[in-house]
Amino acid sequence: MASNSIIDFNSEVVTFEAAQAIRQLDETFVGTDSYLGLAYFWAYEYRHYMRDCTMAKRRKVHKRFMQAGLELDGESEEHLDIIETVLDGVTLASGHTVKREEA
Repeated sequence: MASNSIIDFNSEVVTFEAAQAIRQLDETFVGTDSYLGLAYFWAYEYRHYMRDCTMAKRRKVHKRFMQAGLELDGESEEHLDIIETVLDGVTLASGHTVKREEA
Protein backbone atom coordinates (compact mmCIF):
# COMPACT_ATOMS: atom_id res chain seq x y z
CA MET A 1 0.00 0.00 0.00
CA ALA A 2 1.40 3.36 -1.01
CA SER A 3 1.76 6.10 1.55
CA ASN A 4 1.51 9.82 1.04
CA SER A 5 3.11 10.59 4.40
CA ILE A 6 5.87 13.17 4.30
CA ILE A 7 8.27 13.71 7.16
CA ASP A 8 10.58 16.70 7.03
CA PHE A 9 13.60 15.55 9.01
CA ASN A 10 14.83 19.13 9.17
CA SER A 11 11.71 20.44 10.88
CA GLU A 12 10.67 20.80 14.50
CA VAL A 13 8.12 18.00 14.06
CA VAL A 14 10.85 15.38 14.47
CA THR A 15 13.19 15.74 17.43
CA PHE A 16 16.93 15.89 16.81
CA GLU A 17 17.36 12.59 18.65
CA ALA A 18 14.71 10.85 16.53
CA ALA A 19 16.12 12.20 13.26
CA GLN A 20 19.64 11.16 14.27
CA ALA A 21 18.47 7.65 15.18
CA ILE A 22 16.68 7.26 11.84
CA ARG A 23 19.77 8.43 9.94
CA GLN A 24 21.93 5.98 11.89
CA LEU A 25 19.48 3.19 11.09
CA ASP A 26 19.54 4.16 7.42
CA GLU A 27 23.35 3.91 7.44
CA THR A 28 22.86 0.18 8.13
CA PHE A 29 20.56 -0.01 5.09
CA VAL A 30 23.11 1.40 2.59
CA GLY A 31 23.71 -1.29 -0.02
CA THR A 32 20.34 -2.95 0.58
CA ASP A 33 16.83 -2.60 -0.82
CA SER A 34 15.80 -1.15 2.56
CA TYR A 35 17.77 2.10 2.05
CA LEU A 36 15.51 5.04 3.00
CA GLY A 37 17.33 7.90 1.29
CA LEU A 38 18.74 9.68 4.34
CA ALA A 39 22.25 8.29 4.82
CA TYR A 40 25.11 9.42 2.62
CA PHE A 41 26.53 6.71 0.34
CA TRP A 42 27.99 8.65 -2.59
CA ALA A 43 31.51 9.76 -3.44
CA TYR A 44 32.58 13.25 -2.41
CA GLU A 45 32.73 14.17 -6.11
CA TYR A 46 28.93 13.98 -6.34
CA ARG A 47 28.09 15.81 -3.11
CA HIS A 48 26.58 18.86 -4.83
CA TYR A 49 24.13 16.67 -6.73
CA MET A 50 23.22 14.24 -3.98
CA ARG A 51 23.03 16.19 -0.74
CA ASP A 52 20.47 18.63 -2.16
CA CYS A 53 18.15 16.12 -3.82
CA THR A 54 15.10 14.41 -2.34
CA MET A 55 15.10 11.13 -0.45
CA ALA A 56 13.20 9.55 -3.36
CA LYS A 57 15.88 10.63 -5.86
CA ARG A 58 18.63 9.36 -3.56
CA ARG A 59 16.86 5.99 -3.32
CA LYS A 60 16.55 5.85 -7.10
CA VAL A 61 20.26 6.63 -7.63
CA HIS A 62 21.19 4.08 -4.94
CA LYS A 63 19.03 1.41 -6.59
CA ARG A 64 20.45 2.12 -10.05
CA PHE A 65 24.03 1.98 -8.76
CA MET A 66 23.27 -1.41 -7.21
CA GLN A 67 21.56 -2.69 -10.37
CA ALA A 68 24.59 -1.64 -12.42
CA GLY A 69 26.93 -3.42 -10.01
CA LEU A 70 28.73 -0.18 -9.19
CA GLU A 71 30.50 0.63 -5.94
CA LEU A 72 28.10 2.96 -4.14
CA ASP A 73 30.88 5.36 -3.19
CA GLY A 74 32.75 5.02 -6.47
CA GLU A 75 33.44 7.57 -9.19
CA SER A 76 33.08 6.92 -12.92
CA GLU A 77 31.35 8.15 -16.05
CA GLU A 78 28.67 5.53 -15.37
CA HIS A 79 28.05 6.90 -11.86
CA LEU A 80 27.70 10.43 -13.22
CA ASP A 81 25.46 9.28 -16.06
CA ILE A 82 23.09 7.58 -13.60
CA ILE A 83 22.99 10.66 -11.35
CA GLU A 84 22.36 13.01 -14.28
CA THR A 85 19.68 10.71 -15.69
CA VAL A 86 17.81 10.47 -12.38
CA LEU A 87 18.16 14.19 -11.61
CA ASP A 88 17.64 15.48 -15.17
CA GLY A 89 15.65 18.72 -14.99
CA VAL A 90 15.83 18.96 -11.18
CA THR A 91 16.80 22.34 -9.74
CA LEU A 92 18.94 21.83 -6.66
CA ALA A 93 18.97 24.06 -3.58
CA SER A 94 22.13 25.66 -4.96
CA GLY A 95 20.04 26.94 -7.89
CA HIS A 96 21.78 24.63 -10.38
CA THR A 97 19.44 22.73 -12.72
CA VAL A 98 20.81 19.31 -13.60
CA LYS A 99 20.98 18.66 -17.32
CA ARG A 100 21.86 15.20 -18.58
CA GLU A 101 24.76 15.30 -21.00
CA GLU A 102 23.92 13.50 -24.25
CA ALA A 103 26.59 11.08 -25.42
